[in-house]
Amino acid sequence: MNDYAAKIRRLQELGPRSSGNDAHRALIEEVALDLTDLGLDVNRDSHSFERWDATPDQIGLTVKGRSIVLSSAWSYSGKTPAAGVTGPLIMLRGRLKNWKSASGKIAVIEARNIDVPAHLLFDTWGGELPFHTLSNPVVGSELAGTDLARARKAGVLGVVAIWRDLPDSAAHAQYLPFTRDYQGIPAVWAPESEADALVRAAEAGEEATLTLAADRTPGASMDTLWAVSPGTGPQAKEAVLVVTHSDGGNAVEENGHLALLALAHEAVTVPHNRTIVFVYTAGHLRIPAVTKHGQATTAWLDKHPELWSPTGGGLHAVAGLAIEHLGAKHYSVDSTSGHYGPSGTLEPELLYATTAELAELVRSTWSGVEVGKGHPVKPGPIVQFGEGEPLLQHHIPAVSLITMPQYLLAETNDDVVDIDALSRQVDSFRKLQTHLAGSVDSSAFGKVTVPGKVKKLFAAIRAFRYASSH
Repeated sequence: MNDYAAKIRRLQELGPRSSGNDAHRALIEEVALDLTDLGLDVNRDSHSFERWDATPDQIGLTVKGRSIVLSSAWSYSGKTPAAGVTGPLIMLRGRLKNWKSASGKIAVIEARNIDVPAHLLFDTWGGELPFHTLSNPVVGSELAGTDLARARKAGVLGVVAIWRDLPDSAAHAQYLPFTRDYQGIPAVWAPESEADALVRAAEAGEEATLTLAADRTPGASMDTLWAVSPGTGPQAKEAVLVVTHSDGGNAVEENGHLALLALAHEAVTVPHNRTIVFVYTAGHLRIPAVTKHGQATTAWLDKHPELWSPTGGGLHAVAGLAIEHLGAKHYSVDSTSGHYGPSGTLEPELLYATTAELAELVRSTWSGVEVGKGHPVKPGPIVQFGEGEPLLQHHIPAVSLITMPQYLLAETNDDVVDIDALSRQVDSFRKLQTHLAGSVDSSAFGKVTVPGKVKKLFAAIRAFRYASSH
């Protein structure tokens, strides 16, 4: 049951599982079969959408006849004819871009992989944060002033976004950004090694041809799975939600189903007081296809109030666990060789607890990256990363794990998972599930307080000022 190494190899065999592709759908069916084999009834919510795909051989950029190395396509940006689009390059700087000046041209912009101070994104429960800064291209891709919808409306032919402060090998095959709807304009990412040449060409207005011969597939589909393990005690009408997602580009993003299956096995083997609902969400990498707000699990919560809402006429969720990115190895640039790869350490854990009571529970039970040292953080007012966010917004006390290595959104089959760390994290979630689904009164889990609009506004202003100065 717990041959985690073999299951990680299976993820590598499948390859990137972008939302609704064959590998993604295959994994969903495998997890459905595993849950069925445990004796659970597997339910499905099917999501239909238009899928966008671009393989490395479908993207290209030439400037005055010279081929430019590209890192990846901008996911769900747009597409070009097979021959591409041709026009003069133009450099656009600043966070608020003058897209109109690039009408009929190919815009070149820069995106910095900035180190964001952790205190701007996370709060604490009276302790230290597990890291001082967060450096992840997910943040840089969102903060680069990259409003492709405005670029399209202004008549821009295409966009080339240059990575800054990110090693070429880390920039390679990044599936970013992943939270936006189809933009209708072709865009690609270029590595820092091409930056100086591209900037000079854009400032000189040299002619370029951009190719993004992406495929669009109407009627693509993917299923969210859910299964219920009934409680056998007096609080069986109370529920514990166990959530992860299925889409991901590598063996870290997403391997949370390994914990979900282990916890489901525990649930069917050992009687538990409260009912446990296991949710295997699809659409984390295609959020606009499943919901207009929040993370992908929001769609499941909206559709099934009877399984969690106190006003839904069925179960009332009193706690939750959200599980993502298990056993992540830390990658960095070796100062001697300049090579980007495993540093020999593990990625710091971002371990959210949404109440003070659950933070204390984590401190006493968690054994993850640092054995016996769980460092729970409090969600910051701007955002809670990951699929635990919908539980926060619906005031369900929860513990959520999410690690954020630089390669998190990279489509790679590299060996990025430490099996020992993954095993410890799964065991920690097993202990948490046992406690939360046990007989302790739900008042011991605390009450969730969501940051108000004023606090969010001031936090956003602080973050914007920092990003603008870097």
